[in-house]
Parts: sequence; structure tokens; C-alpha cells
Amino acid sequence: KEHQMQKKIKWLLFHEPAELFIRTAEHFEQEINRLTGNKYKLEILKLEDYNDKYNNGEPCDPLKELQEDKVQMSQLYVNSIAGSDATDFYALCLPFLFDSHDHCTRVLEGNIGDELMTHLHDKLNIKGLSFTYSGGYKCMACDTPVKSVEDFKNLTYKSKRIPVWTAMFDALGMTPTDHKPNVTQTTFPRYECEAEAGQNFVADTQHSMYLTTIMMNDSFWNNLSAEDQMHFTTAAKLCARAERAKSVADAEEIKTSGSRQDALGIEDITKFTDAEVLKLREKLEPVTEQFAKYFSNNLVDRIRKS
Repeated sequence: KEHQMQKKIKWLLFHEPAELFIRTAEHFEQEINRLTGNKYKLEILKLEDYNDKYNNGEPCDPLKELQEDKVQMSQLYVNSIAGSDATDFYALCLPFLFDSHDHCTRVLEGNIGDELMTHLHDKLNIKGLSFTYSGGYKCMACDTPVKSVEDFKNLTYKSKRIPVWTAMFDALGMTPTDHKPNVTQTTFPRYECEAEAGQNFVADTQHSMYLTTIMMNDSFWNNLSAEDQMHFTTAAKLCARAERAKSVADAEEIKTSGSRQDALGIEDITKFTDAEVLKLREKLEPVTEQFAKYFSNNLVDRIRKS
């Protein structure tokens, strides 16, 4: 009887590797049912399974599926959200925006995080619940060893219509290509699904954060009781904190485990010296200054000072 009474929530997994996102969805289901006495049943769907089962095998836009209540929850990369008109989310991709994980948590769980969720709702009519990492600090997967900032010069990156990334790579003297690039921006937990074949050298630049957002259909949210809205907010915050910690731990395990690196095909990891990190910051500072003026309410400066 209890199972029949459970409300069903379709949670769409859009990004790879799916395992990173499945554990967040499963943790959320545990937390929400602990808080509500098992009122909800999640159907956690990988993208290809969702398309086959509910979309006639056709590709889908996860934001559109959320907006139309075809799925009730998802977890998306902030760049994907920014590219769909919630442009303030691009600020979160800027280089060297966050000094530490604690700084990032203060921003994401504080007033600025709330403002960004309001911006998301205003632009896309989707309810944002919490911010997650899905990888944490970014690194560069390269097909040649990169031991210094100078080594990036004349290497290629994949052309993408993301202005912040284009400006950042250009500032390092790199050139865009439509073919296989020398360098791919990724994170250690995402290396396996994002690095191109032959990109066996990793520069651990930690220049930016890979952030995702747990989101919900607005009508579903509005139809929840005030008590359950509070429980959904709590569950999202708890599983987001756990996910961020696990992402950091995953990255550290790969960085410190020779066997994990061997399994992934990583030949060498370069941790930049303090002097090289300073050079990298100096090279990329103009990128932040270039874009800061486009965001509302002095957003970039306020994030830095949080």
C-alpha cells in the first residue's frame, strides 16, 4: 500500500560518466524518503534509456523536458544552463574565481547561490535546489607534457561556442581546431569520458570549477506542501554537500593512485609550481575582467569577496 501511494519522480541523467550522477540521485532518494516517510519513488534514467523509453528513441533537451514536466528532476552542468539564457551561470566558469572549496561552499550555499537560483527561475522557469561539483577543480588533458604555462602556447583546443573558454584558451596562446585537439579541459573524475585518445598527460591547473545544479520542474515544486518543499531543499543540500566531498575525494584518489592512473591511461600528472600558478593567474586575469561587466549585481566581485 505504501509503495502504491508513493509519488513518482523521473530523474534524468544527462551527463557522463553516469555513475557520478547516479549516486547523487540515489542519495537524494534516500534523504527525501528519510525526511518524508517514504513518500517518493525515483525513476533514475540514463539519457539513452530515457530516450528509448519515453522519447521514441529521439535525442532530447533536458531543460525542455524539465520545463514541460516530462521529467521532474535533473542535474546539469552550469554551462548548459548558461547557454540556455540563464547567462549569470557563466560567471561560475571564470578562471580562479574560487580560492578554495570552503570559499566555493560559502558562495553556493549563501545569498549569491540563492540569487543564481532566482535568476535560473526568472529565465527558464525551473526550480534550482542546490549546486554540486561532479568533478571539482578542472585540469587539462594533453597529448604532450605541459610542465609550464608557456607549454600551452600553439597547442590546439576544440572549437566550442562558449566565450569564456575561448577567451581563456586564446589568452594562453592556444588555437582552436575542429579536428582532434591537443588539449581538453576536464576534471580527474571525468577524465575517462572526456579526454581524447592520446591525451595521456594531465596538467593539474585547478584553474576553474566544474559545477552542476540539481533542478526540479516548477509545477511539481509548487504542488508540494510547504513542509515537503522544506524537505526537498534539505535533501538537496545534504546530497550536494556529500557529492562535493566525494568528487574531491575521487580526484585525490586518482592523483595519488598509480593503479588508477594506469587504468585510465594517464602517463603523467604535472602539478604546477606556485610560480607557474601565479603566471597562469596573471595570464587569465584579463579574461575575468573582460567578462565581469556582463553579469548582474556586481556578481564576480561579490563572489571573490565572499
